[in-house]
Amino acid sequence: MRKARIERKTREVEVEISIDLDGGDYEVDTGIPFFNHMLETFAEHSGVGLKLKARGDIEVDEHHTIEDVAITLGEAIKTALGDKKGIARFGDAIIPMDDAVALCGVDVSGRGYFNFEGSVGSVKSMSGENFVHFFDTLCRNAGINVYLQLKGMNAHHMMEASFKAFAIAFREAIEEGGKNIRSTKGVLD
Repeated sequence: MRKARIERKTREVEVEISIDLDGGDYEVDTGIPFFNHMLETFAEHSGVGLKLKARGDIEVDEHHTIEDVAITLGEAIKTALGDKKGIARFGDAIIPMDDAVALCGVDVSGRGYFNFEGSVGSVKSMSGENFVHFFDTLCRNAGINVYLQLKGMNAHHMMEASFKAFAIAFREAIEEGGKNIRSTKGVLD
């Protein structure tokens, strides 16, 4: 059972996440409409079940909520993956969306690292800076390595293509199909 339920509460943000890596419905409510759309896109295209509710100080800025959701989602993914035994480990995707294209590679290595090539502007309720910060924070907390290359002109299309490419690469990387840990070290950490 590759599931996890994680809660995080600070003075700025409260987050509750339940994830099922093997499927299920999704419901997302962060108080940030575009961010909801991106997280729903991730759930839809990765095939994970995701229940996520966050309440933060968005009247100040979306930063704290996006950051704490990334921390909590990363912890949930890490917990649900367990020892990672039998997973494919690697995944990749190239996703076009109108003027934009995103190329994403994922390694569920146990070592969190995010490498981003490109630049992206802001959408009404999500800055390009917080888009990059979300992925970096998610990767560090999930213990996954993600390479994301992004080109385009429309920030909405660019962000959405990125979330779709990440989702599809992630799905491929967490597919079960063996009995061993895919590492010459014998562990993924």
